[in-house]
Amino acid sequence: MSQMQSLMLVVSAVCLHGIGAAEGEFCKDYGIQFERVYTVPGNAAALNCTLASPDVFDVHSNPYNISWYEGRSGRELSGGLGRIRDKETMLWFLSSMLEDSGHYECVLRTPSACFKQVSVLIVNATEPGDCNRPYTAAQMLTVIANGYLVCPLLTYMDHVDSYYLEWYKDCEPILEGDKYAFVDKNALLVREVSPSDKGYYTCRMIFNLTGTIGYTAETIECQIIDKWILRPFVSEPANDTIRTDYGAPFNKTCRVFVPSKGRHRVDVFWATEEELISLDPSDRVYQLTQSKKKVPDGEWLEVLLNFTVVQEEDFNTNYTCLVFSDKGILSSYFHLRPSDPNLIVPLVLLFTGLALTFLISVTVYRVFKIDIVLWCRNYFPYLYTDPGSDGKIYDAYVVYPRMCSGGSTGSAETFALHTLPHVLERNCGYRLFIFGRDSLPGEAIVDSIQENISKSRRLLLLYTDSTFSKPEASLLFEQQVGTHSALVEETLQVILVELEEIRDSSVLPESVLHLRRKQGAAQWWRARARDTERSLLCPSSRFWKQVRYRMPVKSIPASCLEKNTLLNF
Repeated sequence: MSQMQSLMLVVSAVCLHGIGAAEGEFCKDYGIQFERVYTVPGNAAALNCTLASPDVFDVHSNPYNISWYEGRSGRELSGGLGRIRDKETMLWFLSSMLEDSGHYECVLRTPSACFKQVSVLIVNATEPGDCNRPYTAAQMLTVIANGYLVCPLLTYMDHVDSYYLEWYKDCEPILEGDKYAFVDKNALLVREVSPSDKGYYTCRMIFNLTGTIGYTAETIECQIIDKWILRPFVSEPANDTIRTDYGAPFNKTCRVFVPSKGRHRVDVFWATEEELISLDPSDRVYQLTQSKKKVPDGEWLEVLLNFTVVQEEDFNTNYTCLVFSDKGILSSYFHLRPSDPNLIVPLVLLFTGLALTFLISVTVYRVFKIDIVLWCRNYFPYLYTDPGSDGKIYDAYVVYPRMCSGGSTGSAETFALHTLPHVLERNCGYRLFIFGRDSLPGEAIVDSIQENISKSRRLLLLYTDSTFSKPEASLLFEQQVGTHSALVEETLQVILVELEEIRDSSVLPESVLHLRRKQGAAQWWRARARDTERSLLCPSSRFWKQVRYRMPVKSIPASCLEKNTLLNF
């Protein structure tokens, strides 16, 4: 952007105060939109007024109209049919010019209220003959597999009368054929991706808007991932029945092929219905360690299951080959049966086995209560009440210390803004409300806290050793509202998370002490001392299991399924 354009944008921002509203009219100001709209001379550009949203007012029961104003002059732009025109919530520049760069104010009026917000348009000059746009969107494709590049012009597509796309790679037109295909009206299919497919792809949109033809374009920087792994498959066993003689030696190999390039993490084990089979060669039934064999398009993995002597207890049992990878868990089994029919097991052994099973089940449940509950949530979600029926939006409201940018509070902010969303939202499918990340700009803090806590099923209270010594006002209010809802109204459950060891518990508020004695707290500091860096972000680690156990049940099973199923208990 030139210095002149920058100066114009600054002057526009200074002059924007009150340009759209009539004299004496008060409009709630939503400030400047964070996202800028970029274009080049000759291309169309559109600014979208995001005020027509249920988050601002009830759009379904209140009529409204939208007016647009130029930042520099205050001139109203609505109602025109020339190069600059408005349609619904959009202000269109059908053929942008460099002097169009600036601030534009959207004023939305209802019979009882007025709202305003500023959008920024930046028109960049381009070099002659350069079809790429100054700002690109990065998208990635993986070699071997087919991949899709999606045109970033979805907002334009939803508001024009009709359109079609043209695709270019490094400024050369792309034609449909064996390599490329145009799909879903907005995507480019690239078949059998290779390193040569790296480059700049431009999607050019030619559209019709109220009888006027215009065009615009966006450039995608396509990057190629040259390391890949596809879903493994089990060659043998094949879910079949194998007969053998009583007292004879026997062995069976689990063969798994992993289509891949580069390193992978695929592990293969033999297991019965109750447990993993021993790796100790001195045992009568054991498995050898995993062997590997590289081939041009992947790797073969083999694990041998060996019976030194087949005994009666080995028959009528499923021996399962389990394959663990980031593509999921695969299994295939064989059923071992005797050559001659087995004798009927005495009833006394049956009842004894049932009694032992009952005792073992009770013991396992007491020891592995959290693991069992999480497993049941994943595989039997219909046993639980649908959490969506309570009308709440968020699974948890996150309260964390925000006094400064460094020290323990900085670590708390890192945990709240990065670690929590990475594990609970990205890996487990929960929806969190984090103040500062999800709150609206300009919204009253007290109103926002009360409203969003009431929309949440849990309150995650994060604290350090010094959090309650001199708490920030908003943190103290969040903690008071949450604990009042939990202890007095009993409408909200609080989950305590200690980020540091609490050396003096007397600094904790009485309500927090009560909850800590009653239900305990998940101790992140203990997990950091015990676990490795890699396992700290694993949803199946002990700390995250404690947090997920206290979180509400998902109506759809979460994606962070346990790798260690009930077999491992």
